[in-house]
Amino acid sequence: MPIYEYACPTCQATFEAFLLRRSDEAEVCCPTCQTREVTRQLSRTASVRSGGDGGGSASPGCGPVG
Repeated sequence: MPIYEYACPTCQATFEAFLLRRSDEAEVCCPTCQTREVTRQLSRTASVRSGGDGGGSASPGCGPVG
């Protein structure tokens, strides 16, 4: 089930909505002010680095902590 992010120009709220079908988008309304005048936002995506170190977040140049 896709999750879409929306912004409300009326009250400036941002929120997420789960949609089963693209046609359900006409029913999306702001949970704060109940307006249907919302706009879908471009979502940031998560990325996973591939590599031989197990995908850790520390760069190779970092020394031990402590």
